[in-house]
Amino acid sequence: MGVFVDRDQEADLYRETYEEAQRLIRVSEEVRLSAEKVEQPKDEGREPAAGSADENGFDKLTTSKLAKALGLRTTELGDKLIRAGLVERDGDELKLTAKGKAVGGEFRSSGKFGPYFLWPADIRIG
Repeated sequence: MGVFVDRDQEADLYRETYEEAQRLIRVSEEVRLSAEKVEQPKDEGREPAAGSADENGFDKLTTSKLAKALGLRTTELGDKLIRAGLVERDGDELKLTAKGKAVGGEFRSSGKFGPYFLWPADIRIG
């Protein structure tokens, strides 16, 4: 089903419709990037932070689970990861940087959930 909105005759409706469509695309990408939790073997060199690995049973968390543990929204944590240089934008996608890999970040892709990142549960983001 489709709806025709003439940009010239209904400029406000066209703009609002376009903005809502863009918002829905952004939201669907956020969910797709952070939908799965994967258990990893314990890393003996790290000391777990409160509310992280010992409580949830995982050493690495998806971006959304890490955001929840830190009391942030997923988009807020994503912005912090970009500012910290752990991930970078590559067009419409996010890409793990060398710095992100050095702190233990991993990129994964699943047929069910699509691409996502895993982060150490005890990661400290500036």
